[in-house]
Amino acid sequence: MKREKKDYYEILGVPRDATQEEIKRAYKRLVKEWHPDRHPENRKEAEQRFKEIQEAYEVLSDPQKRAMYDRFGYVGEQPTYQETESGGFFDDIFREFENIFNRDIFDVFFGERPHQEERREYARRGEDIRYEIEVTLSDLINGAEIPVEYERYETCPRCGGTGVEPNAGYINCPSCGGTGRIREERRSFFGYFVSERTCERCGGTGKIPREYCHECGGSGRVLRKVRKTVKIPPNVEDGTQLRITGGGNAGYYGGPYGDLIVIVRVKPDPRFKKSGSDLVYDVTIDYLQAILGTTVEVPLPEGGTTMLKIPPGTQPETVFRLKGKGLPNRYGRRGDLIVNVHVEIPKSLSREERKVLEELAKKRGVTIG
Repeated sequence: MKREKKDYYEILGVPRDATQEEIKRAYKRLVKEWHPDRHPENRKEAEQRFKEIQEAYEVLSDPQKRAMYDRFGYVGEQPTYQETESGGFFDDIFREFENIFNRDIFDVFFGERPHQEERREYARRGEDIRYEIEVTLSDLINGAEIPVEYERYETCPRCGGTGVEPNAGYINCPSCGGTGRIREERRSFFGYFVSERTCERCGGTGKIPREYCHECGGSGRVLRKVRKTVKIPPNVEDGTQLRITGGGNAGYYGGPYGDLIVIVRVKPDPRFKKSGSDLVYDVTIDYLQAILGTTVEVPLPEGGTTMLKIPPGTQPETVFRLKGKGLPNRYGRRGDLIVNVHVEIPKSLSREERKVLEELAKKRGVTIG
C-alpha cells in the first residue's frame, strides 16, 4: 500500500513558489486560527489540523527538507512500493540489487553502521556575512574607522533561539513515535530484512515543539539591521579581507554567531599610481620651463599640496622623489612620492617664436633646417 501523501503547500495555503516570508506569515496566521483552545467544541479536529500546520511548516521552512519534499513528495520515511502487473516480484529483485550497489553491504543487511553519526539538530554556527567597503588613498595613510550598516539574523528574543513558543514544551515526534529512529522492513531476493535510521523530522531526539515560536516561526532567529565600525589598517591592499568575529548571523539552536568578512576595495585615485608603499605622480611641463626652470604644485595623498622646484635644464622623463610622502609600509614607515616629469615640445610654432629660436640657434652654433 502506498502511504497517503500530504500537500504541505495546500495545508498552509501558499503557492509552490512561495517565499520563506510568505510561508512564515501563513504559518503564524494558521496556528492562531487553529489553536485547539479556540475550538473547544471541535477540539479533536482542531488538534489534528494544528499538527498538520506545524508539520507542513517544519518541512517548508527548512530549505533542505523543502527541496526533498518538492522532488520526492515526502520527507523522512520512504514510501513502500506497489506491485504492478508489469513488475511485481522481479521488480523487487532488480530494485534490491540496485540498492546493494548504491549502499554499503553492511547497511543493506544490518541497517546503519554502528558508529555512523546521527543527524541530530545540534547547535550549529551561524553563517558568515560578506560585506564590501570602499576606502580612499587618504584612508590608507593612518588607517580609518568606517561605520557600516547591514542586515543579519540575530537570536530571537522571544524564544532565546530554541524556536519553541515559551511554555509550549515538546511532544513526541509523530514520525518515529518518540523513539528517534525509523524502522524499515524490506523484502528482497534474499528474504526480509530490517533496518533502522535516524528520524529526519526530529533529528533523532524523538521530540518536536508543541508550538513554534510566534516571533521567529521556529527558526530561532530574526532579521535585524545592525551598525558596526570597521577599523581599516594603514596601506591595506585592494581585495584584503578583514574578519570581524561574531559579526555574522546568529547560530542555530544556541550555536555561536558567524563572522563578518569585510572585503576592502581601494578607490582608484586618478592622480596617482600605487607601487607598493610608493606613489607615482606624472607632471607635464613646457619645454621652456624645462630649459629655464620652474616650480610645480604636486598634490599629496592625504590632501593639500606641496611645491616642487624644477631646476633649469631638466631633461624629459626626469624623476624626482619626495621622501616620506607616500603610503606607510607594514613597519609604519612611509614610502616616497615619485614625480615623473614629462616635457612637452610643441609641434608647430608661430612666426615670432620660430624667429626667436632661429636667432638663438645661430648664436649657439646649432645647425637647423
